[in-house]
Amino acid sequence: MTPSLASRIRGFRQRALEKGLSETLRRALLARLANPGEGLPFSRINPTGLFASDVSALHEEERKRIRASSFLMDASQVESTYPHHIESNGRILRFAYLPAREKPRGLVVLFHGHDAFLHMGPLAPWREFDVLAPWDTFGYKRQGSWFWGEKGQAFVEALVQDLIQRHLAKMPGLPWFVTGASMGGFGALWHGLKFGANGVYIQCPQIDLARKIVDFGSDEPTNPYRHLRGGDGAMLPDLLALAKSQADLPPLFLIQNQYDHINPFAEHAWKLLEIYNSKSAWYGLRIHPSIGHGGDGSQAEAEMFFACLIDKSPARRFKRES
Repeated sequence: MTPSLASRIRGFRQRALEKGLSETLRRALLARLANPGEGLPFSRINPTGLFASDVSALHEEERKRIRASSFLMDASQVESTYPHHIESNGRILRFAYLPAREKPRGLVVLFHGHDAFLHMGPLAPWREFDVLAPWDTFGYKRQGSWFWGEKGQAFVEALVQDLIQRHLAKMPGLPWFVTGASMGGFGALWHGLKFGANGVYIQCPQIDLARKIVDFGSDEPTNPYRHLRGGDGAMLPDLLALAKSQADLPPLFLIQNQYDHINPFAEHAWKLLEIYNSKSAWYGLRIHPSIGHGGDGSQAEAEMFFACLIDKSPARRFKRES
């Protein structure tokens, strides 16, 4: 039998007298988070991080979560997970290619995160899309170059585009899409906006790399963002300037945790969405009510989004083979 409101109030008052109001409220919220029911939509929240008393504690909780993830790749897994490669000017780009389980409706390029972190799950074949996943082993200590390059030279961008165009040549007339998270979100946006992808699905993206150089707290060579630029005055990929320069922006679906301490929404994603607003371009946005660098996106949802874009687009846009 469900307790009446009056009895619940009396019970809460008694616990507050015994344990103190602050402790009683804390326990009540933890109980609600553990069993959200029809209450707060916090089913995936990190309770320990929620009650962290300062930013340093929050960062440490997130580091523990990331270190415990099974999606971090180690060197022994590279060749088996990314078995193919292309080469240009002595540089090698490894990649995975996963054919669609059914007749493909297009190509999806999946960009991983910094230091190989896969925020949206491990690689697996999609039902209606061929999947191409480049492996970025460039940048500072080979942790990733944001799928762009090093020291002011965009050679990784060229390698990735060479790879994409080779595969698109095998499926003429079909659309291509990009997806990724964090560093991979930047890579997806950079290649998607610059080279005309038909849709973008991203999670917790890094947008303003110049801001990230400052956030890192040091302009030393060990700064992975500075490593992209190299010396003072060298080129740094500017995603916001790229978006402003485009006559048309691809449809975008963006997901982010409400409390992302790595890429705060107001300092990154919102700057891009303001440009989308100014151009009346289409985008979808979902803010997940949780803490940490991530969101509740998935590869399955990305496939559904891309399929919807194909279904809802005019026939003249995608000339598919019969």
